[in-house]
Amino acid sequence: MPLLPLMQTKSRSVPDALNRHLSARNNEGLAGLGAFIEQGAALVTPEAVEALRSLRRSLATKIAGLADSDRLHSRLVLLSAAFDDACANGQASSPAHREIAFALLYFLKGADRIPDSVPEIGLLDDAMIIQLVLRRNAATLRAEALRQDLPLPAEVA
Repeated sequence: MPLLPLMQTKSRSVPDALNRHLSARNNEGLAGLGAFIEQGAALVTPEAVEALRSLRRSLATKIAGLADSDRLHSRLVLLSAAFDDACANGQASSPAHREIAFALLYFLKGADRIPDSVPEIGLLDDAMIIQLVLRRNAATLRAEALRQDLPLPAEVA
């Protein structure tokens, strides 16, 4: 699958290997999501982090468009805040922050396991990835929520 315009900017783009992984479809189901996230996070390079930083406006716009889902919206706001904070503090290469970056890039990619354009279920795979990243990195995200006075999702409470 070709690189989507959303995943590319004038000077920065998501590395090809990560872009291919973001588009991967497999039949491993829920049991394979942890491995999918781990493999994706391993592909988050400094170039991918910079590409995501350059896509912040697109990310904010897509998050703002989630008016029908307060739950998904609040979780993405927390992940975005954690990503921004990690970048500001030079910690974007930690395993937790690479998983967070992967989840945000997955959310940005409209053509993933379930294309976002599919009515009513298009964001289901995104929500599953986000929820698993929240659970896997609960301590990091709990601290971030408390530090920035953001709502604390049940997965990290």
